[in-house]
Amino acid sequence: MHQARHTDTSLQHRASSQGKPHFRRTMQRVKTFLSRVLRALIRPRNIATTAVSFLFIHLIQVVAFNTDALNPVARAFQGFSTTDIFYDMMLTAPADTSNAIVIVDITKLHNRDSIALALEEVDALEPAAIDIDVVFEYPKEQAGDLHLVGVAATLSNAVFSFKMMDPDRERKEFTRQVHSFFAQELGLNEGFVNVDRSMTRNIPLCLEMQGKAYPSVIARMMEVLQDEPFDYQNHKSEPIDYEPTVFRVIPFDSIQQNARYITGKIVMFGGAYESIDMLYTPIGQKHGIEVLCYALKTMLEKKQQTNCTGWLYWLITLLIAHFAVCCIMAYRSFMGRKKEELANVQPTKAIGSPKGIAIDVFSTTFFVSMVVFLIMVAYMIVGYVLFDKWRINFDLTPTLSVMALSIIANEFVHIAIKHSHNIIRYKGKTNSNT
Repeated sequence: MHQARHTDTSLQHRASSQGKPHFRRTMQRVKTFLSRVLRALIRPRNIATTAVSFLFIHLIQVVAFNTDALNPVARAFQGFSTTDIFYDMMLTAPADTSNAIVIVDITKLHNRDSIALALEEVDALEPAAIDIDVVFEYPKEQAGDLHLVGVAATLSNAVFSFKMMDPDRERKEFTRQVHSFFAQELGLNEGFVNVDRSMTRNIPLCLEMQGKAYPSVIARMMEVLQDEPFDYQNHKSEPIDYEPTVFRVIPFDSIQQNARYITGKIVMFGGAYESIDMLYTPIGQKHGIEVLCYALKTMLEKKQQTNCTGWLYWLITLLIAHFAVCCIMAYRSFMGRKKEELANVQPTKAIGSPKGIAIDVFSTTFFVSMVVFLIMVAYMIVGYVLFDKWRINFDLTPTLSVMALSIIANEFVHIAIKHSHNIIRYKGKTNSNT
């Protein structure tokens, strides 16, 4: 019995002794890996490659923004955020139909008397609120105009639209407004409908003109729905949640048949199929009234996003971009070392060998580009997860651009270092001769 206990103790001691060297080797490998990572991060050539990549991005932006022919390039550099990836992937999932917001389509109505009749029908069904996404700029037809003005005067829960026009780029504000011709006479409840037409990611809630703040139609709709003032002056824009949603479209001649979808609901009254009112969004081109539906849905559901901006965003972007550059350069250095090792082998053994062919193939620009692509994909997946789990949104463009330009930037750094060494060597010889 005593002998058995002694044997068990010996086995435990041996297992412990064997485990310790394995643990030490593992820790040594971790330390070696971390030291290599640190050396790569502070390596002057890698730092220079990251800096040159950012410089290239800045130069491309300057040229693109100041050249009309390159406007599409300029728009591409205006931002590619985590929301773009998230909503693009969400397009494959079945879309829910909104039970709160419907569109009454008047695309085919061209006379104001018919528009007034449709608006009367909608109002009679007692919707929660009506957004009238039409600006009646000038009087057009006497009878129709009188009918329309009469209906507008009776609407208590409607918001009419107006447009901010003629932006002054130096002062960064609009200089003119376009209202319905009867807006001032009736004292209409109005909001502007301007959005960013290059890529509509956010909905503006407040714009200024000549020192005065004006609310958007979405801000005014929130006031109607919540029956209280909306602080649009301190809440000037909101990222739009484009989680794919179907907004029911009711034709103007089927209003009564769809009464159950209008009573107590939010009605967006306007053209659902206007070809001149198409906007670019993260989920493709959408009609302007549909973008307003998404914006209002976002405000009602209060899905808050955390937009990473300012110095913290640029610090994180710089660190991630530099780390990605170091990974790409590490791959190139690794393949370069393998080539040197192979060069030290006897030519008869190296030429045509599977190892030699493999090293040459994996050193090609194609495979280096594939490594860059995989790192970019990994970064976008991280961005997707951050938005999906915690609604953290940030611009991916700078980091992705640095990754894409890193190989070219490294070649320029290599040329600069090479010629700098030649110049220093030449000056050294000249000084020694004198």
